[in-house]
Amino acid sequence: MVPEPPATIVDNDKIEKHQDHVTTHAAEELNGDKYLAYANTNTIIIDEETNKKLCRKIDMNVLPWLCGLYILQYLDKGVLSYAGVMGIQKENHMTSSEYTWLGSIYYAGYIVAAPIHNRAFQQFSPSKWIAGCVVTWGVVLCCMTACHNWTGLMIQRSFLGALEASINCGFALITAAWYKKHEHGSRVGIWSACTGFATMAGGLIAFGCVAGQQKNPGQYSSWKILALVTGLISVVYGAAMWWWMAPSVVDAKFFTEEERTLAVERLRENHQGGGSQQYKRYQAVEAFTDVRTWMYVLFVLSNQIPSGGLVLLQSILIKNLGFTTKETLLLNIPQGFISILCNAGFGMLSQWTKHRSGAAIGAAVFSLFWAALYVGLGNQGHFYAKYGQLVAYFFMSGSSSTAWFMVISMISSNVLGTTKKTTLNSVVFVTLGAAYFIGPQTFRDPPFYAHAKISLIVLWVVSILVLCAFLGLNVWENGRRERLVGRGDRGEEVDEKGTGNVEFMDLTDKENKLFRYAI
Repeated sequence: MVPEPPATIVDNDKIEKHQDHVTTHAAEELNGDKYLAYANTNTIIIDEETNKKLCRKIDMNVLPWLCGLYILQYLDKGVLSYAGVMGIQKENHMTSSEYTWLGSIYYAGYIVAAPIHNRAFQQFSPSKWIAGCVVTWGVVLCCMTACHNWTGLMIQRSFLGALEASINCGFALITAAWYKKHEHGSRVGIWSACTGFATMAGGLIAFGCVAGQQKNPGQYSSWKILALVTGLISVVYGAAMWWWMAPSVVDAKFFTEEERTLAVERLRENHQGGGSQQYKRYQAVEAFTDVRTWMYVLFVLSNQIPSGGLVLLQSILIKNLGFTTKETLLLNIPQGFISILCNAGFGMLSQWTKHRSGAAIGAAVFSLFWAALYVGLGNQGHFYAKYGQLVAYFFMSGSSSTAWFMVISMISSNVLGTTKKTTLNSVVFVTLGAAYFIGPQTFRDPPFYAHAKISLIVLWVVSILVLCAFLGLNVWENGRRERLVGRGDRGEEVDEKGTGNVEFMDLTDKENKLFRYAI
């Protein structure tokens, strides 16, 4: 006889107040969470060897798709940055201001599309939706070759931003759906480190395009060749991803039936279920009323406005130190290498220490140090200690988004409830789009951008203070929940179907007092 699941200790007054709310959960969960079909009533103890075997299978069959696509997305997005030193401004008769607007308009499309993508992720498999977007943006990128003026490029960049908005939003959800909570930081670190590979590969490809165009000066412009090559690769990659990437743990063909059950069991401690397709209005309201949502917003603005400018102007800032076009393109390679080290290194550090907030704070302080050195040397003279400025720039730019990727992993781990998660994703990534829209506009004093560099320092100091506040809030909340459990009050969560699987129900982090925030 199978033993009955242990009773959950609850506050009867709270149950009474939420009776209708809980009954609604029951109906929604029956229709919305297919993981429950694989979830055992009683917790299965998975030994370390089996756990590692399952994790390795996921790493081999899922992580490569994310890594490859992140390289491609960052490369596609960065085409404009390389084109900035490959003649796009002169050929299309653009001013410096119009060029920065090309960087900003990309994120106008991003802002509009982010909520649409997040709603679609609740209705469709995120990997399938993203694959469709990849094929489409590859076509749009190829269309860049047909643009011959600023207006055409503005339209093309808007559509490209709208389609590529699917990546960061979707990758956070995919990571949470495949990996245990303490694995999120290192896996986000791995796929985000691929921005470095993209920077290195992009510099080499752009160099090849310039060299080829110089040998055949009457042929296609070098920046158009770059756009066409990367666009066609995107079309092929998106089609392959659609056919071969597994959409979820329970649909993974590389797992046996028994392994699917164990893989679902691995996710029990995440308290995140498998993703209800039901839109739950109360969860959306909770997302907007949760103070953490607005802390995420403040962090994104303060941390990523500077990064938005650096992404667009990375090649121009290097060239303005007195390097040639070819030298500039090759000098993107060290920056990419540092990005790999920082994103992967701090991601691994967060897993080893089990202290993601600490890793994020460390990464932000690291970036701030090199930014201060870069700005300080430049204040002595624009070409003072030229190579010192260059090294400081490499480390500053290479680590500029590391803290942000750590925060993405915190969102994956610390936000429960499918509707709440997708709603918060919408808010955060719309804010990211706004930050990247504003970022290039702060670089409006060429050629040396003194005012932009000062604003960068100030904003990054603010972002560090927000991360410290996050750490304090989550430590305090975890302590409060431990005290509630000690008094026999486990909160509002109720297993209304009697399955014994509270962990797999579509509850929010506010409802589920058994949940603890990853710090």
